[in-house]
Amino acid sequence: SEAEQDDGSCEYVVDCAGECGGSATEDECGECGGDGSSCDDSPYFELALDQTGESHLVIFQDTITGLDEGDEIGVFDLEGVVESCIPEEGCNNPVYGEVLVGAGVWTGAQLEISAIMSVDLSDFGGPVLGGGVDGNDVIVRVYDTSSGEELSTDPDISSGGEFGDLFTVISNLGL
Repeated sequence: SEAEQDDGSCEYVVDCAGECGGSATEDECGECGGDGSSCDDSPYFELALDQTGESHLVIFQDTITGLDEGDEIGVFDLEGVVESCIPEEGCNNPVYGEVLVGAGVWTGAQLEISAIMSVDLSDFGGPVLGGGVDGNDVIVRVYDTSSGEELSTDPDISSGGEFGDLFTVISNLGL
């Protein structure tokens, strides 16, 4: 092309696609010629439950080791109400199973997560709303952002530990 000199070098700026005098630029995700849609800033642990008005506080103390800033923490109930059950819509029995009831991002400081609790209004002809169930164990998993892996934990619980307790305090995750 006209922009190249005899020795093959370019007189103009070479763009990110390697085109002499081209106009391709990198988007905020680092993709050449991208529009930013390849960026996935969404969290790994995404809550799918609607708020019920009832919650269980889980406190992750700043004594926790093994986490990096930006790692995500997910609070689960392995036998929680997965989907809300609304009798008017023909649902008579709620679906129980593993459900994410709360999530947060570790910053190195104490983290409080308000886990969503299930509410059963079926005795009054109302719905059974999704969330954690009183008496079930609080389960914690971590998403390690540097390795891209979800990790199980063996937390040191200094108070609580079951949904429906006053609160749960975790001093270490056993990672």
